[in-house]
Amino acid sequence: MLKKYFLILILLIFVIAGCKPQIPKENSVKIEPVKPGLDKKLTITFIPGINSPLNKAENITLQVLFVPVTPTEREILEKGKMVEIPMEKNGIEWEADLKPEKTAGAIVFQFYSGDKFDNNNKTGWDALFYNPAGVPVKGAYSALSQTFGSGMVSFLMNLKRFNDDSAMVFYRKELKQYPGNQRAKIAALFLRARKARKNKDKTAFAVLEKELDSYITEHPEDTGILELAYSYYFRSNPAKAEKILVQIKKINPLHRYLISKEITEIKKIKNVDVRVKKLLAMEKDVQNTNYYITWGRNVLKELSAAGKWQTLVDIAEKLIKRIESGAFIYPSYSKAKAKQTINSRLFTPLLSLAEAYYKLGDNKKAEDAYGKLGKLKLFPKQELVYKRNYLQFLVDTGQWDKAIDIGQKAIETANYDDKMIELFKTAYTNKTGNAQEAEQKIIEAKKKAGTFRKEEIEKMFITDAKPAPDFKLRDLNGKQISLSSLRGKTVIVDFWATWCGPCKASFPLLQKFWEQHRNNPDITVLAVNTQEQTKGKKRVDVVRKYMEEGKYGFPVLIDENNEVVKRFEVTGLPTKFFIGPDGKIYFKEVGFNGPGMVDDMNLMIKIIKDRVKIKK
Repeated sequence: MLKKYFLILILLIFVIAGCKPQIPKENSVKIEPVKPGLDKKLTITFIPGINSPLNKAENITLQVLFVPVTPTEREILEKGKMVEIPMEKNGIEWEADLKPEKTAGAIVFQFYSGDKFDNNNKTGWDALFYNPAGVPVKGAYSALSQTFGSGMVSFLMNLKRFNDDSAMVFYRKELKQYPGNQRAKIAALFLRARKARKNKDKTAFAVLEKELDSYITEHPEDTGILELAYSYYFRSNPAKAEKILVQIKKINPLHRYLISKEITEIKKIKNVDVRVKKLLAMEKDVQNTNYYITWGRNVLKELSAAGKWQTLVDIAEKLIKRIESGAFIYPSYSKAKAKQTINSRLFTPLLSLAEAYYKLGDNKKAEDAYGKLGKLKLFPKQELVYKRNYLQFLVDTGQWDKAIDIGQKAIETANYDDKMIELFKTAYTNKTGNAQEAEQKIIEAKKKAGTFRKEEIEKMFITDAKPAPDFKLRDLNGKQISLSSLRGKTVIVDFWATWCGPCKASFPLLQKFWEQHRNNPDITVLAVNTQEQTKGKKRVDVVRKYMEEGKYGFPVLIDENNEVVKRFEVTGLPTKFFIGPDGKIYFKEVGFNGPGMVDDMNLMIKIIKDRVKIKK
């Protein structure tokens, strides 16, 4: 009898074990109903696979971007909506109910827990909305197409989703289902233009521009179409672009294109007082527009140059109040992006406010402004500027202990420049009376900086490195250079443009790096000029003049049709790729992170040399 019960117990154990859901190897994502409508909720179910970064998460959030029907890129930003919903766990499944936005044509979504994301290998998941007949709503396919055909969704959700071929497939589906969708036609025209530009097909361009002109004529009141047309002609036909701007002005005199143009023209005025007067006169027009922050940054700079400190305080405090309230945060922003944007926007008015209060003799309020800056999560370059200015303030006001502490920490964390070294030395010498000891402290701090920075750079190393996209581009003398021909060398590919401020700031240091390694046969630099407003010989002349005036000697290649920058999935300039001798990308650095650039580049080169071994 005992044996019988024992066998029954064993069988029960096997039955229970067999009923336990098994975690799949790959992710499982399900949408119900399969063809979601705009009038009822839909449910998204997610089962993290074994290899998912979220397979052991204790909580998961669904992040969804509602993409408007047939949007322009700008309309995804301004009219799209991001929602973030905590999911409920049921066994190995995670579920969330979603209420559709009535103006949406499609959704793009991903999952996260803390700082870990599962996003289908950086492409996310997507779905269309359907009408009661089971057909995608008008503009749904073109909404989905824009998630591939522009970089906006990638920007909003940190995805790698740019793919012209996929975009064109969905536009064709849209126009097959809704042949009268003119906005879809004009957006598809942009994709065709990119292809024509790549193939240097002048006949195709003539056809495309004839189509575009007909759309403008047929829809003179559609700002979205006019914006698309303006961006199309902005580089290729400035005179036609100006005519389109006149049409836009009739519809909206405060359109962002017009405000931007007016600010640009004002900045060209030589007399600072006139610049200030004209910018201040714009405040009433821009105060309720998304250009208020841009206007504010420009006017603060000019007020500082003019020494109008009380006016600067008034403007800066208004800006800070508006920014902290969350004004001008787009509904398409995630919570994290909204917070990051607010932090970034507060930097300039707080820094200006601190300077103005010091000039007005109110050191306490200046200190308060610096204190607020210190609590923000700043970008490395912002952090450097903040600490340099704060250190100068502390030295000017004789606060030696604080100055020593701030200066020493800045040096030890490799976020300093020569000016900060001098300020630290001044503070330490005034505090102790010992200049020689100050020098020794600087040496010790720099040693710690080297160790700290090496550890930070090591974290940036791409362990699952992928081959760099090959390319063939011409240099300023017309000589063609291919990336594959440099196999065996470590190659730094730096994407840049003459209009890019951070690029300009980084070039003296890139030149310094180049001079250090120009005779090294195992290392080379390729500065790839891209996204310029001029083309052909005129562009080459502009770039050559820029290089000659700066006395820069490193090689420059011209990405004439912006094809290479897309293949490398560059989202901002400058962006550097460090490619090992095996042709794989081991480091990617976006932006200019300050005076430590050369040291960082040399650390990256050394790490690649130590870690990447190739067979000879």
